[in-house]
Amino acid sequence: MTLNNNNIYVIFCVYSFLVCVVYAQFGSVSISVGMGRGSNEEEFLNQKNSCPPNTTCMPISSCPILEDLLDFSCFSSDKYFHRLNELTCGNFNNEDYVCCPTCDCGKLYQEGTKQCGQSMVRGVNYKGIGIHPWVARIGFTHKETGNVRFACSGSIIGRRTVLTAAHCALAKPEGYKLSTVVVGEWDIGRSPDCNEMFCAPPTQAIKVDSVIVHPGYEQKIFRHDIAMIMLKDDIKYSVTAAPICLSDNPEIIINERAALVGWGKLSGQNSLVSRQQQLDVPLVPLEMCARIFGDSVPINEGQLCAGGEEGRDACSGFGGAPLISFRDGHFVQIGIVSFGSENCGSEGVPSVYTNIAHYNKWIVDSVPSL
Repeated sequence: MTLNNNNIYVIFCVYSFLVCVVYAQFGSVSISVGMGRGSNEEEFLNQKNSCPPNTTCMPISSCPILEDLLDFSCFSSDKYFHRLNELTCGNFNNEDYVCCPTCDCGKLYQEGTKQCGQSMVRGVNYKGIGIHPWVARIGFTHKETGNVRFACSGSIIGRRTVLTAAHCALAKPEGYKLSTVVVGEWDIGRSPDCNEMFCAPPTQAIKVDSVIVHPGYEQKIFRHDIAMIMLKDDIKYSVTAAPICLSDNPEIIINERAALVGWGKLSGQNSLVSRQQQLDVPLVPLEMCARIFGDSVPINEGQLCAGGEEGRDACSGFGGAPLISFRDGHFVQIGIVSFGSENCGSEGVPSVYTNIAHYNKWIVDSVPSL
């Protein structure tokens, strides 16, 4: 179902027209769908039998998928409200009835990483709200002022687990302490995030419970630069908060392009950009990073080398951010931003990433619930 000229699609359970859209389990928009149709029993029974295949006419209160839509801020425009009206099959005893889909849409994001790496919005060249719902912001709170500083990024890999770099999880900015992870963010300057199609659910700020750092982490040389932040409460999966798949394939395809996603400064930017940024970079041989950084930082098989194109690199603020590839119909995280050159964006100077495939077993063994 095409929603605009950019060929942006939303994942639907479809039968001839809109049936349901599955988003977050929270929101705050109240809408009434009373159509005033089927006010007498005879008319109601005629409409009740007119529902399309694979749907059943029932009170909207008995159809949780569509009942939830009434409270979703993402379903607030007149255009989509009109589609919801088309689903009504009558009104009886002052209660609205709808053609409720029998598809099991509600489980799209209910089984954790079994449904990883799938964005609810997709489209050719679309890079807007919800395209990378797995990216998280990692916050540090000042011990005296309470001010929160977001110095790093990470990725959602489970309802209470965010993957990041060890140098981020153990960072100790002066006077600050790791405290919070924010998910569901896209534009840090707006709340809620909105585009011409929908408004996203509110962001979720969740307190940090503990940190699991790779036991072999060596700060000075970025060895085993990987960690997991465990949260005190579950992440509520939604159009803007969902888990990413983790690569378990150690094979690297040279010159394959992968997406770096996070918040920070890219080459050529003089100030921070409020929106989530994406940059495609090529995977290059590990030997290239070894030649550039090897004298001061040993490069090994637990790392990836990517970038090296002039004017295209992450310069600051992207620590812990995911490097993502699209494989077999899923987004897959293949790397974590570890370190790079002070001369970011220089021709022939790539950056170094932690290799997810190399640590896949350690991640799964450390958090059995994944």
